[in-house]
Amino acid sequence: MNVLVIDVGTSSMRGILYDAHAAELKKIQISYSPFYIDQICVEQNASDWTSALIRICSGLAQAAKEENRKIDVLSLTSQRSSVLPLSKDMEPLSPAIMWQDKRTMSLCHDLKKSDPVIIQKAGSRINPVYSGSKMAWIRRNQPELFEHAAKLAVIPDYLVWFMTGTLVTDHTYGSRSLLMNLGTREWDEELLRLFELPRSKLCDLISPGTVAGHISGPFSRLTGLLEGTPLISAGGDQQCSALGQGVIHHGDAQITTGTGAYIISGCDELPVVKGSEVIAGVSAIPGKYVLESSILACCSAFNWFHNAFYPDSDHGFDSINREILDSPPAAGGIIALPYFQGQGTPDWNSMATASLLGLTLSSSRGDIARAILEGICYEIKVNMECMARYLPAPSSIVLSGGLTKCPSLAPSLAGILGTPVTQYSNPESTALGAWMSAAVATGLYPGWEEAFRAARASDAVTQTLPENRDNYKKGYSLYQESYSRLYPYT
Repeated sequence: MNVLVIDVGTSSMRGILYDAHAAELKKIQISYSPFYIDQICVEQNASDWTSALIRICSGLAQAAKEENRKIDVLSLTSQRSSVLPLSKDMEPLSPAIMWQDKRTMSLCHDLKKSDPVIIQKAGSRINPVYSGSKMAWIRRNQPELFEHAAKLAVIPDYLVWFMTGTLVTDHTYGSRSLLMNLGTREWDEELLRLFELPRSKLCDLISPGTVAGHISGPFSRLTGLLEGTPLISAGGDQQCSALGQGVIHHGDAQITTGTGAYIISGCDELPVVKGSEVIAGVSAIPGKYVLESSILACCSAFNWFHNAFYPDSDHGFDSINREILDSPPAAGGIIALPYFQGQGTPDWNSMATASLLGLTLSSSRGDIARAILEGICYEIKVNMECMARYLPAPSSIVLSGGLTKCPSLAPSLAGILGTPVTQYSNPESTALGAWMSAAVATGLYPGWEEAFRAARASDAVTQTLPENRDNYKKGYSLYQESYSRLYPYT
């Protein structure tokens, strides 16, 4: 059986064709970028995704044909909280409001008094990232657009419809909306009233790891994929990444370092979240849950640093990595608060901005780079301490994502957390999680452990042990003090 995985990220879309043993047969990746209109608004045209999707599916269908292979099933995983208004004919009515967009801050402030019921039912406090607040913002600020929109969809909903003609969303995306009751896994009438959103504008909910639809005739003619091929909704990208990293059992933990950084731990039962410090959500494994923490800027912080400090270098990231290695642990006393997109968990401080403290005339460019790297690691530690109030401490944490290309990340993180850090040689954790979802859904493997062993069978594993604990203990104390002084009322 061959599985075509579609992984819809923030900065690119990847299509990977896998065989029955999770061996990668062919990959096509197409880059794009949201429009950062100003410090608040971030949008993207839907045509970026449909164009990339057609090119990827056409290319992989042709590659499969040339090798006399059949694509038996597709599996879709995607970014989760960007909102796209659709007409009754399912045409986009405006650019998508992206997950990084913060135009909903005023609305979130107005609804803050409802946090107790939102946390109890939806697993998170009101915040600008989630799709429900963006939908409510459209209703309040763009009433004509809201009126004309037959559906308010997230990106995977639209792409499922584009490929199959079926409009559904799975529970993992619902759990990033603030509109779905995590216990019942249904749209919640009380939450819909709070956000003043009609149920009719939302997609029907399905379980992750199930068939969302079948490839339609029009999409088949566009791409060469066989009409009727099933499409599995594998779940949100972070849930799939966790699955691909082996977060299967209660307390398993992993960190993905992408545009933002995400910590996900597995939960067998729905956790009772007591405040805003962690996020409860639905796992890619049907019937299970996850606890999640979000650091909103990770690789995006290093992209900014590269563009600002290495504008004329074609090998800027290599230079950054070398200079970080030349800088001592704890960055010579520099502290960086990595809030380029505001702070996510635990405080959801949208007013926070990135800061550098402790600069002297002896500070180097490499010291600043290391401080940003360590600032991200310190913020991860803040969130891991919050998670420890709900789950047992993991014996090791699995690390993946784009920032792992920086060789100093794993040693810094292990030293700051005081926990061994494990990495697999195959970085495609999200795509492998989506492959696992299809493998279990189709019966190729009887369970998640068997699918995971198959997905990671040929991977080399490295483990980094904690070091420089004393330096990082002092640095973490300074990090916490810096934040509390800058934002004493969060």
